[in-house]
Amino acid sequence: MIFDRDSGPRRGARGFAVAAAAALALVGCTSDPEPKRATVTPTNGYTAIVRWEIERSEPVVDADGNVETPVIYLAASSGETVDVRVQANVVSNIDDAAVIRFADHASDARDETLEDQPVKDDGVMILIDDFEPDQARVEVRIVRYQSIDDDNAWILEVMATDDVATVASATLAAE
Repeated sequence: MIFDRDSGPRRGARGFAVAAAAALALVGCTSDPEPKRATVTPTNGYTAIVRWEIERSEPVVDADGNVETPVIYLAASSGETVDVRVQANVVSNIDDAAVIRFADHASDARDETLEDQPVKDDGVMILIDDFEPDQARVEVRIVRYQSIDDDNAWILEVMATDDVATVASATLAAE
């Protein structure tokens, strides 16, 4: 009896091996995708910066001794308007912890009728430089302004975890 190379038991074993490899490839293709890594987005980045400001600030007390909700103006230092979806999401994320107001221009937040041009409503204005979104960690330069005589530049390291971001470190920037 003559066997050619592709017949008999070898052919069956090779066919089985090919079928098994194909099945494994299919299983590999249909498995769950890799989990998405957490990244800093404009929304969670701005929210983290606002939370940092709330935590570090002295409370504002009215004439009757009641603690007032802080007023925080946010503006892009580039002068561009912050996307309205980002604005709405930041306000929603902060809820009642602060009154959030977005300004298209820094002058919109200042009371320019007064000599030292304080922020309106006893608030603080944070000018936020553009940052590269969709990274796990980003460095963001901000200017925290209360009046002409009270403004400081900061470098914040913002880190993402899950769907939120936090300020991991804050350093007063060299002017």
